[in-house]
Amino acid sequence: MTAEFLNAQLAQCYQTYTQSIYAREWEDNVSAPLLMHVYDEYVTMARKILFVGQETHSWGQMNLKPTVEELMTTYRQFNLGKSADYRDGKPLRYLRSPFWNFNRSVFYNCNCDNPLVTRNTNGFLWTNISKFDCNSTTPSYDLQERNKEGFELLKSEIAILKPDIVVFLTGSKYDGRINAVFNPTRETILADGYLYKLSTGDGSLPRLTFQTKHPRTLLGSSRNEVPNRYREVLENVVEAVLNC
Repeated sequence: MTAEFLNAQLAQCYQTYTQSIYAREWEDNVSAPLLMHVYDEYVTMARKILFVGQETHSWGQMNLKPTVEELMTTYRQFNLGKSADYRDGKPLRYLRSPFWNFNRSVFYNCNCDNPLVTRNTNGFLWTNISKFDCNSTTPSYDLQERNKEGFELLKSEIAILKPDIVVFLTGSKYDGRINAVFNPTRETILADGYLYKLSTGDGSLPRLTFQTKHPRTLLGSSRNEVPNRYREVLENVVEAVLNC
């Protein structure tokens, strides 16, 4: 299995998907779909991880109908948040948000037995349960319904990429979509929705699949007296992976 082979499989899958959604009319404020590119490092990892977020915070425009190749190139150049281009004339940015810090930390701690791995290694993949956003935030129910194929696409991506670990950083906001696509059983690891282990009868999710809140939410809020559970969740995920 090579990155080139996986990218070719993804591209074929994405071509079918974009042909369908581009046949419809979309408003200017609807983003283009988030389509993955597999880095060479991913296929060499002993523990391959796919992180699944909520939705993008702007990602081109759907109505401009960017090609599959263009979108996969955009993903590759984004460099897993290390080369973010806000198209504001400023240099590319290295994102240090809770989301990206959490992903890098989980990835590193699960693969640090490999001396070649650092927190900057492109050895994991990231996507979102919603392949698009609207006005840089959550699309409406109507828009989600118009792009149901985008939610279903995740199952095909996982079948192609065969990650050993999937981590949903979605909170409960998209539970309806996750349930419709995967129909998972949730086993509570940390109460109050902080960490679940997910399993499916059809094997569409790997044995090590977890769901937690968005890392920004995990940091809590002193104003609202919500505790910081970020480190606890991170350590529980890593421990479950390493003890498997």
